[in-house]
Amino acid sequence: MATTTRTHDAPAAMIDRVASLLDAFDGPRPLTLAEIAQRTGLPRSSTHRILRRLVELGWVEREGFEYGLGLRMFELGAQVAPQRRLRETAAPVLTALHLRTGLTAHLSILAGPDVLHLERLGPPPGPGAGWSVGARQAAALTAPGRALLAGLDPQRWPELSFQQAPTCYSVRSSRQLARELGTVHDRGGVAVDSQGCVLGVTVVAAAIGGLCESAPAAVSLSGSTRSVSIENATAAVRSAAVDIRRRLLGLRPNARTGTTSGAGVLNSWS
Repeated sequence: MATTTRTHDAPAAMIDRVASLLDAFDGPRPLTLAEIAQRTGLPRSSTHRILRRLVELGWVEREGFEYGLGLRMFELGAQVAPQRRLRETAAPVLTALHLRTGLTAHLSILAGPDVLHLERLGPPPGPGAGWSVGARQAAALTAPGRALLAGLDPQRWPELSFQQAPTCYSVRSSRQLARELGTVHDRGGVAVDSQGCVLGVTVVAAAIGGLCESAPAAVSLSGSTRSVSIENATAAVRSAAVDIRRRLLGLRPNARTGTTSGAGVLNSWS
């Protein structure tokens, strides 16, 4: 009986090990074997054996003594259908937004207690890996996260964390978050974070779809606090969010009346 149990458990245990190893790559910086073993808690020999196989499969790349996620992981991630369609639809709007304002534009979604950045146009607005495509930031601490949370019933919020507030301007409690979300409503669905994530960086975000539960993502502009005009950025992200929503809904101008019509597909991103 014990042998049967081990036989059934072995594949699951190996999957858990591989998942733990891949999760260790939480930023763009490559990692050494020792760092990966430390982050996963796996024996160094097991870590090296799994890494070697993942390199052969193209899931991980090795350069010298350092490892990073491989192109195969990028290819697989790009095939996630709702995210792919959302990114492709938003891409021209984000490009125009970045070029028009000179600020960094992000497209982000809620992923549990975090926001996950799907796209970025422009340089990272501040230090750290949290601004990269594929990076996560705590939803309660960010403008995109608060723009999306404002459209949800509090009972549907993920379990939010306030434990790692990075600056003295960060949101630090559910009560403070509720006040911030009230301000989002007062601004018509636009959230502003001034130095709450990184000192010297201001971010302005609007949910695509405004204050509604079907909002699939948020679009944001960020830059140095000295260079960001909150009034101008508010108008820009609000306009971009409306534009992306219309494209997602497949709306087309009516040549005769000038009105719009189209079938809604937005809920596939909610």
